Amino acid sequence: ELTRISDLDADGVADEYWTIAKGWGVTGNYHEYAYGPQFDYQGNAWITLNIGIGKGPNPEDNAWRGWSIKVAPDGSWLPISAGFRSPSGIGMNPAGDIFATDQQGNWFPTCPLVHIKPGTFHGHIDALEHTKRPKSSLKWEKNIPKELSVVEAAKVIPPYKLPAIWFPYRTMGMSATDVLWNSTQGKFGPFEGQAFVGEFTMSMLLRVYLEEIDGVYQGACFRFFEGLQCGVLRLAWDEDGSLIIGESNRGWNSLGNRSYGMQKLNWTGVSPFEMQRINALPNGFRITLTQPILEDPPIHPEQFRIRSYTYHYHANYGSEKIDEAKLDVHHFTIAKDRKSITVQVKGLREGYVHEIELTGIKSTTGDPLLHPVAAYTLNKIPKKRD
Repeated sequence: ELTRISDLDADGVADEYWTIAKGWGVTGNYHEYAYGPQFDYQGNAWITLNIGIGKGPNPEDNAWRGWSIKVAPDGSWLPISAGFRSPSGIGMNPAGDIFATDQQGNWFPTCPLVHIKPGTFHGHIDALEHTKRPKSSLKWEKNIPKELSVVEAAKVIPPYKLPAIWFPYRTMGMSATDVLWNSTQGKFGPFEGQAFVGEFTMSMLLRVYLEEIDGVYQGACFRFFEGLQCGVLRLAWDEDGSLIIGESNRGWNSLGNRSYGMQKLNWTGVSPFEMQRINALPNGFRITLTQPILEDPPIHPEQFRIRSYTYHYHANYGSEKIDEAKLDVHHFTIAKDRKSITVQVKGLREGYVHEIELTGIKSTTGDPLLHPVAAYTLNKIPKKRD
């Protein structure tokens, strides 16, 4: 259920527990979670449900597992989208759109960040059984085709939408959790409006820059901060603009020397030398940096290493990278302020991850890039760009 907890006498101890909404299934399996809530600008509470492990004796025990739910302020609710596996993180961007992360596993080749929209299917087919229910926001009566990549699946399964971000396995973590947008107005460094994503197994934080092309979200992910004491589960902003990180490794293994804890991450006031964002262009990418780059020695095309790949769409656990190709940078230009580089790339492919590595590039202070690798999920190649 969704519970409202009230501390009536302000002593720090809860006094009232009110059931605001209920009615989705629970079979009693040990890891059937409801994640959230994330409140939107209209006061609705968004929840994601992981897929059921076993169905129980009563069909209603499994109702709406693997779906997202929107709960109105009066407690009424609607199922919105289907196909989650274990969507541990949920958040809202500045535009008011709701996003969720999910876990690599069956039907998920690696961890994604998905945009939740009504009638959308995210990939896990066990959730499709609930499309027969009267409140379902999508209908599906066909069989899922086999031997497809995720790109091919999105072309032949109309409700299936590719995620805004694929987090390449190990390169960008192994188990994405909470997602939180930077709304600190500069108190947390040069990443305002970007999202931070928790990573459980590798005990670190990722950073995400999203853009919207033809109504579809896509963008780049970067490593951000490593070496936390254990798995990251929840993120929140403190009033001073620092990031509060809630941690545990209950039930699974994670890096670090603690089983649980809470840490706070502050910006030192010194901007790191990073790829600040990456924007897609009709013929390549524009890479914006947090600091200007050195003029000497000059940059050469071989310092840009770009490759693209996709993944299997199947019931197996995860997927290796498939249909991989090395892409050539045939031209690049450096902006006058030396804080952005535009690269023209042959062979861009829609729906594919484009992994970008910058080698040997230093800032005017002589610092190398703190994180030289990014992964851009290119769902749409823009037709034009300023």
